[in-house]
Parts: sequence; C-alpha cells; structure tokens
Amino acid sequence: MNKTTLVPVILLCVIISACNNTTLTEQQQLVNEISEFEKELYNEDTPDREKAIAMIDKYLDYSDTYPNDSLSPEYLFKAAEIAMNFSQPHNAIRYLTRLEEEYLNYEKYPTALFLKAFIYDTHIGDTEKSKNYYLQYLEKYPNHTFAEDAQAAITFMDLTDDQLIELFEDMNKYN
Repeated sequence: MNKTTLVPVILLCVIISACNNTTLTEQQQLVNEISEFEKELYNEDTPDREKAIAMIDKYLDYSDTYPNDSLSPEYLFKAAEIAMNFSQPHNAIRYLTRLEEEYLNYEKYPTALFLKAFIYDTHIGDTEKSKNYYLQYLEKYPNHTFAEDAQAAITFMDLTDDQLIELFEDMNKYN
C-alpha cells in the first residue's frame, strides 16, 4: 500500500473510532443521568409526580435510543412500575406490552406478564383481559413466584359479591 492510499485509510479509521466513542459517551452520560435521577426520586419520602413522569421520559428515551442494550428492558419495566404507581395504568400497559413484544428473554419477563394482568385487574377493571393474562402467565410459568397469586386472582374474579362475602365470613370463623 502506498502513502497516498494509507493516509486516507488511517484518517477514516480515526474518524470511525471518534464517532464510536462519542456514541458510547452519550449512552454512558444518559445512564449516569438516569442513575442520578433515580437516586433523587427514590430518596424522597413522598416521590414527586413531576419527577416521576420525568423519570419515565428518561427511561423511554434510553429504550428508544438504545433498544438493543441490556438496560432497555429494565428501564421499560421501571417505567411501567412508576406509571402504575402514579395512576397511569394505560401507559404502564403500553410499556409492558413493548416488553412483551420486544424482550421475550428479559429476566423479569414473567413478572412483567403478571404485572400486566394485575394492572388490568386492579387499576383498569378489565377482568377479561386480566384473566387472559393471568392464564397465560400460569400456562407459561406455573411454578413462578406469583403463580399462587395469579390463581387466587382468577378464583376471586369468578366469584359473585355474595360468594366473596361468604368466603371471607368462612375464613374469619377459623381465625
């Protein structure tokens, strides 16, 4: 290779390397920013709603920008938890649905599936969707942490108010 060919190749390598470092630096900056924001939000006695919504935005920004990064599903899961706890159940469902569609191998996937059923059940009141997700959860993860809770939710869902009252009265007799 002669000098006239070598100089442009070296220059191209330097430019590509600089671009990669910039992207990595931006990603690391966002991770650091999220980490600092989490410390601030979670160290408050009563978390601020506006800060919580801003935290969700940061999680979503990261997941949208770096969808293939291992932190993306974790941030979506955290966004769903915050949304659920700040009376945004439909947003929580949206984030969990994204997890369900894009991150099947995410370690908390079974919990995300259960959480989706729980939100439909307790926050939205859609018992049909809730029951379907509980059943899906039980079918895929019959021995998982929340399997008994899912089964109990399905059982109580199918009872009338009178049957529930009778069940609780019977339970109180033995306490």
